[in-house]
Amino acid sequence: MRRHAIHQAARGAVLAGLAVAAVALAACSGNGGRVHGADDQLQFGVQMAQRGLWSEALFRFEKARSLDPGNPRVLNNIAVALEAAGRYEEALEAYREALRLAPGNRDLEENYASFLDFYQSFAPPQEGAEAEEILEPEGTEDTP
Repeated sequence: MRRHAIHQAARGAVLAGLAVAAVALAACSGNGGRVHGADDQLQFGVQMAQRGLWSEALFRFEKARSLDPGNPRVLNNIAVALEAAGRYEEALEAYREALRLAPGNRDLEENYASFLDFYQSFAPPQEGAEAEEILEPEGTEDTP
């Protein structure tokens, strides 16, 4: 009887995986099942993130970045995906780069502020550096 329960659980996991794959394929079926441009990659990545598939989302966001490297929306999504994956140092760098490209972008600034609230409690202190210096996006310092 126990063997049957394990088999049923494994079968359920396989079916769930197939269902996710079917949903992913259906999501891009508007263009024949192909995801080509940066906007398509970005949209598909967002759909994967909404399903909690952060590795796939990050893959799609990176693909979008290769197609449109200066897009701050793409970098913002990369940062969020890196954050979800626990890759906090990389997320910090992606947020900083996005903020350099789009200073004053409210959505980006809000995501960055939320990240900083968490990151300040997580990040180990760095020798000889103030927290504000570590967390301030490069290139945004006040200049006289």
